[in-house]
Amino acid sequence: MTEKKEKLALLEKLKREIVERSPQHSFEKIEGVNVTMQFLRSDTGHVQYLPRKKVMGYDLDGVIFSIKRAIELTNEKLGTKISLHTMSPTDYEIVYYATMDDNIQKKIIKESMPNMKMVEDLAEEHLSGSEIVLITARHVNYAKETIDALNRFGIYYDKLYFTENKIPLITGLNIDWFYDDKAETIQKIKESSTRTKAVLVSAPYNRDAKIYDYRYKVGIL
Repeated sequence: MTEKKEKLALLEKLKREIVERSPQHSFEKIEGVNVTMQFLRSDTGHVQYLPRKKVMGYDLDGVIFSIKRAIELTNEKLGTKISLHTMSPTDYEIVYYATMDDNIQKKIIKESMPNMKMVEDLAEEHLSGSEIVLITARHVNYAKETIDALNRFGIYYDKLYFTENKIPLITGLNIDWFYDDKAETIQKIKESSTRTKAVLVSAPYNRDAKIYDYRYKVGIL
């Protein structure tokens, strides 16, 4: 037997010994534990590794959808001249509160256009096997309009949540990466004990943010 064959035989022997010593688990038997890898011993003695599906999380407004229409409707309502290109954190808050009116909210959801680069990246994640979770601060009263808009643009998702308090969901769902344009949300993710990578979607109103794992630059949304 050649040296190469001897090494391969030894390697296989070591693998078999490891398999025989390894405990056998299933997700059902380890309740409450974040199992990142499931390993099963087959009848042939080989180990099958079944990686946990990656979970990708996304905000909607300012991430999946542009906020340009919200700015336009704010300017129409208030007579302001807010521009997305020079938008400050204060401008952002003005738009947020100025568009809480029921009719304006429905108009924004119906007429806002998607950020196609983000949508394309989301689609790539889905095709690669990732679970897609959308978490929006929109009120649940606008669930129908939101789902209609997602369907209209062919935006895939596995789960959709409506809440202003996103951190408990991000943690509870074991989200691996979360994309948001709001610096405050990204900072809260970083300050929490979650392992989630906090990705700040760059925009003029968050240019001064310093706390994040990564910045996602797509130009003006």
